[in-house]
Amino acid sequence: MTEETAAATLHEAHQTLAELGLEPSARRLHLRSSHGSSLPIAAEGQQGRMFLLKWLLPPRPDHIFPAGSRPEDFGRREAGFYRLLDSIDPERRDLPAPKTVLVGPGDPPKWLLLEWLQVAPGPSEEVLLQDHVFDVLDKIQSIPVERLLGRRDFPLSHWDAIGYLERIRLMYDAVFNVVGETRWRHMLKFFEESVRWLDSRKPVFVHGDFLEENLLVDVDDRPHLLDFERVGMGNSDHDFAWFWIHSTRSQEWKKNLLARWLGKRVGGDRIRCEWGIRTAIALLAVQRLRWGFLKYGDEDPRVSANLALLDAAIAGGRDLFPV
Repeated sequence: MTEETAAATLHEAHQTLAELGLEPSARRLHLRSSHGSSLPIAAEGQQGRMFLLKWLLPPRPDHIFPAGSRPEDFGRREAGFYRLLDSIDPERRDLPAPKTVLVGPGDPPKWLLLEWLQVAPGPSEEVLLQDHVFDVLDKIQSIPVERLLGRRDFPLSHWDAIGYLERIRLMYDAVFNVVGETRWRHMLKFFEESVRWLDSRKPVFVHGDFLEENLLVDVDDRPHLLDFERVGMGNSDHDFAWFWIHSTRSQEWKKNLLARWLGKRVGGDRIRCEWGIRTAIALLAVQRLRWGFLKYGDEDPRVSANLALLDAAIAGGRDLFPV
């Protein structure tokens, strides 16, 4: 986004706030936007009451989106999921997420006005604990997936073994020259085998971008989940794998997190759980390889690291699970 476009967008957002009887606040926000698709703005109303305006941005022409994605669907999913929550859990007793105040016009809407959450003071490493992570994972997986189906305003993402394989095949042109013919064949065989292990599992609600940046702990020590632009259904290990592999915490902390996730799973369930984690991470590695190739061509600085991650996911065992 150019400086001129950014200024125009901010001006339009501030005009909308004025129409709503609000004004922008100088409070700093520590929020991320999936694919740079939204602009979060702190807003203040009467008697100092705070709100969060999530202004949904049009896609940048130079932005690299995931294979098969429609840029307008990120905002459509976000708005659709908040509408779903308003119908099944308006007080957010079951799923800890901000309450919806207003949804803007359009399809997808231009903006969402959300409840302001007072963040607990301190660095995330001290505030966000493993108990918080598992509490939110338990709650999102308890959402009945049948409530997600058949909604016109909700373009559902499928985070399952078959969905992974479809995404991988869409990335052929950008990825084949990077991974080579032998690794490509091994990768397809790996994902086809994962379908055999995982296709019989009951699908669960999947956040799709379950990262530390999207988890917020409030002053009452309650964790909340943000950013629903990639929500869908599928692999019950997807969100855990996404969080674990993206985490920048210490290796000991991550090792304990993994041991806790695997701890209650034995026999065939343990094997399927490992397959679920491996396939989610393999998909992530391929997405990173595609992005690096489209962004940098043969000069991708992270190609070796992402190839190593892909190989570890395909191999499994101690290459990926050192516990």
